[in-house]
Amino acid sequence: MSTIQDINALEDRIYGAVQEYLDNPEGYDKPVLHVYLDDDMKYKAEMEDNLEGTENEGYYPADDLVREGDEGKEPDIDRISDIANSWIFLD
Repeated sequence: MSTIQDINALEDRIYGAVQEYLDNPEGYDKPVLHVYLDDDMKYKAEMEDNLEGTENEGYYPADDLVREGDEGKEPDIDRISDIANSWIFLD
């Protein structure tokens, strides 16, 4: 059974991964966010490099998760929420 706290936790993981990318964009050739369920059935969100895949497989281009804010680039909270909600459904 999933809760709003589960969605919020995944949003936090995604936000952290996108922020990590923004803090070091030169560290990636082709950055993508990879969202997946690990072997312990826990949701993970990690920024990875040069991976091929589709959104259905949990791969999201990093630039699609960034927006221009008042002080420069920042994680796109709306897009992050959309992704988390597509992975976790409330019962």
